[in-house]
Order: sequence, then C-alpha cells, then structure tokens
Amino acid sequence: MREIKLSEIDLNLLYVFQVLIEELNVTKTAQRLNVSQPAISRSLARLRESFDDPLFIRTSHGLSPTARTEAVSPYLTDMLKGLENLIQPPQFDPATSQRRFILSTTDFGTLTVLPKVLDEFHKHAPNAVLEVKHWHERTTFESDMNHIDVAISVVSKESSNSIRSVTLDTDRMVCLARADHPELANGLTLETYLQMKHAQVVLGNNERTAVDRALEKMGHKRDVSVVLPNFVPALRIVSGSNLLLTVPHLFATDLEATTLNLSIYELPFETRPFDYSMVWHERYQFDLGHQWLRGIIRDAFQK
Repeated sequence: MREIKLSEIDLNLLYVFQVLIEELNVTKTAQRLNVSQPAISRSLARLRESFDDPLFIRTSHGLSPTARTEAVSPYLTDMLKGLENLIQPPQFDPATSQRRFILSTTDFGTLTVLPKVLDEFHKHAPNAVLEVKHWHERTTFESDMNHIDVAISVVSKESSNSIRSVTLDTDRMVCLARADHPELANGLTLETYLQMKHAQVVLGNNERTAVDRALEKMGHKRDVSVVLPNFVPALRIVSGSNLLLTVPHLFATDLEATTLNLSIYELPFETRPFDYSMVWHERYQFDLGHQWLRGIIRDAFQK
C-alpha cells in the first residue's frame, strides 16, 4: 500500500468530488461551482490520480459512480460537514445552552455577587449551570486556572501575562455591629474602636489585614478575640454579641438591607480603597459563552 500524504492532496478537490457525486454531471457541477467545465474535468482527472480509480463511468445519462466512489461517499459527506463545522464562526445561544460555568470567589463574594448575577443568568440561560468554587489567594496566579471560568476577588499581586482582568467596583472598609449595641449610641470613635473586641475573618493565611496595617501606622492595634475562616458565622456572632466586625462596604450594605439586627459605621480612621476584579485566563478571551458570562457579571456591578 502506497503512503498517503495529506499535504499532497488539495482539499478543494474533495468538495468538487462531493458535488460530482450529487450531480453525476460535469456540466451541472461546473454551473453549481461557478467554474468552467474544463476546470471540473481537470479536477476529476486529479481526483482519479489521487484515488487510483476512475471514480465515475460515463454513460448516456451522465456519470455513474464506481464501487470505490459509492464506498467513500458516506465518509466524504461526514468529513466535509466536519470541516464546515470546524471553520464556521463560533456560536453561543444562552437560551439553549447547557454549559456549566465555574465561578471562583470567597463566601463574601458568593453572598454579594451571586444575588446580582443569578436572576439574569437563569433568565437568559435557563438550562445552563453556574457552579461556585472557593477562591484562594493562588487562584488568579495559577499557570492555567484549570477548571475555572472566572474569578472575582481583590487582586493584591501582579498577575501573569496569560491572565486577563477588569475592575468591577471600588470599595472601602466599614464596621458592622449589632443595631442595639450599647457602646455605639453616640457613633463609632477611634477610642471606642480600639477599646472594643473584634471578630476577624481571615481568607487564606494572612491575618494582618489592610486595616491592621493602617492602625499600625498610627501606633495602634485592635483587640481581635475571634478569628473565623469566612463571613457567615462571623455575622451570626456579631449580630448576637458586642463584637465589632470590619468588612467591605458593598458587603455591609447588602447585608443591612436583609438583616435587621446589624448597623453600619464608618471607620474612624482612613484606609486605602480597593478594587474588586473579574479575572480570567487568556484562552477564554474570545469564547462567546465566556464573553456572555463576563457581560452578565459586569452589568450586575453597574446597576
């Protein structure tokens, strides 16, 4: 058996072959392909050489396929359809999509972001799935962000060239306390903030937050008596105790609207604002489904 080299085969000839099979007539094939009849005859000659077979026998009624042509015809049809699917412009229809999108964020992000996103997500893509995975500090800096479509987080380090990001919102830190807190009837002062005990949420391994660094510059240190790994239990503890909890303003306002027993206080000292970023890998940049998801998230933060 002689070796077949695909580089020696003109794939355009295969399309001519397919039309010849359908028309069984050189003239009709030429008209359909908008070329001259001699051009089709030359293509047929090259096809016969490549397949080492006559492919068609001339009859009084036109062309009659050989056994070889009848054998390859189903494969040729499937292959050409596959090539058309390969090179046609990508499409994404959220209304019919069953795609599973994976969002990585903290429990704070889950409580704040998901209510803004889910209604629009399910409204436009009722059969799609949005899965949330826990975010950790290394997520946005992994070499390929395996199994994650989008991460929403506060990016504190410079990411690699393969990572794309866009700022969704800018925020600041505030203080949460139970609404009837006996020590805060006249507001929150720096003296009160330093005298009170605090609950602190630590995401990852770094307990020294931007708030603590700001206090250190002033020569102060707050009294942290409870350290927790996420926000949900921290809120439960603060709403039923005299502890204070320092959280992002966006998170606090969302909670205040749904939780009757919490009040927001501005911090009695200055801290640096910070950005929430949406982060994704470069490989998803032109993915239409991914672009749709990013648009849903961006729009949610602009409302």
